[in-house]
Amino acid sequence: MIIVKVAIILTSLYSVIVNSYRIHSDPQNIQPADSTVILTHVLFRHGNRTAELSETYPKDPYRNFTYFPIGRGQLTNAGKLREYQIGKDLRRRYDKFLGPVYYPEVVDAVTTNKNRTKASLELVLASLFRPKYTDVWNWALGWQPVPYNYYPVDHDPVLMGINCPRYQALYKELVNSPKWKATFKKYQKDFDYISKNTGLNVTSFKEVYDMYFGLSTEEEYGQELPPWTHSVWPKVIVDLSIKQYYVETGTTEMAKLAEGFHLKKIIEDTKTKAKKREKNGVKMYLYSAHENNVGEMMVLLDVFKNPHVPPYGAYLIFEVHNINNVIGIKLYYNNWTTDSLQLLKLPGCEEFCPLDKFESIFEEYLPSSTDLCYNV
Repeated sequence: MIIVKVAIILTSLYSVIVNSYRIHSDPQNIQPADSTVILTHVLFRHGNRTAELSETYPKDPYRNFTYFPIGRGQLTNAGKLREYQIGKDLRRRYDKFLGPVYYPEVVDAVTTNKNRTKASLELVLASLFRPKYTDVWNWALGWQPVPYNYYPVDHDPVLMGINCPRYQALYKELVNSPKWKATFKKYQKDFDYISKNTGLNVTSFKEVYDMYFGLSTEEEYGQELPPWTHSVWPKVIVDLSIKQYYVETGTTEMAKLAEGFHLKKIIEDTKTKAKKREKNGVKMYLYSAHENNVGEMMVLLDVFKNPHVPPYGAYLIFEVHNINNVIGIKLYYNNWTTDSLQLLKLPGCEEFCPLDKFESIFEEYLPSSTDLCYNV
């Protein structure tokens, strides 16, 4: 028994080291931004992590595995390297725009109330704002503290809109509707197979979606998945999991609650920046969040043309430009499948989308007030 445990630990350590090296050595061809940039909004997923207990299943052979000393749901070294790389990429692209010296107003950094997103944000900030000149306070450290904020899970409609009481009520209503029950029935054979082998009661995409994270994190950690998974992993489970994003944004009001508060904040902050026309002030809004934030935002913006689970460290950049006195947005995406940013074309707009047109296109998804979150 001791030998088996040692073998599992060594295998896990080897996997973590290999993944860390691979991620650390990923080539990124991030080009400097145009001189017309006046503001940036960056939404990114946290780094690689261990599995949450809620993502395991009753028959999971690793259900009692503690991942000591990392712990469940926490960043691995591979995840730390990935997030640190995001900061390096952003510095490479916006070095001239941000300037060499940090000042408190230059960045507004927010995270969800999770250890892994907080740590991810700290890592991005560490590489984005390495101290130079007067910022250096410890020559041996190469780091400076940069403050960030977060809000309680139940009071964060910007990043945790799916926790809104109104959203929860709409979600329950949707999955119990005849339309979606008929959709789920089409996949009953897969649901039954997964239920039988996991001990779960799979009735929708949500149970498969949650389990996806358990299986993917276990596999990445070097833990061998049980034989029953061979016929459904990864393709079947991944495909079913992706469908959950469309359930979560299944109606206009649900999409409005899930990501509309965030989109509205992006628009309002952009308007404020455009009015001030200040040289300094805030230049970047950073949002450390989860894959569902990235995926749901892409569904809302109608740019989810290649449906996938946004990988660790995937990020969207709403890049605000002033081109010939026209304020507009260019939307970029990095999912680490290429060595450069992908410029996405928004529906009904060109690659550079004037702000007023951008707001008009997505007006139906912009909530009038946060009261909508709590109106059940």
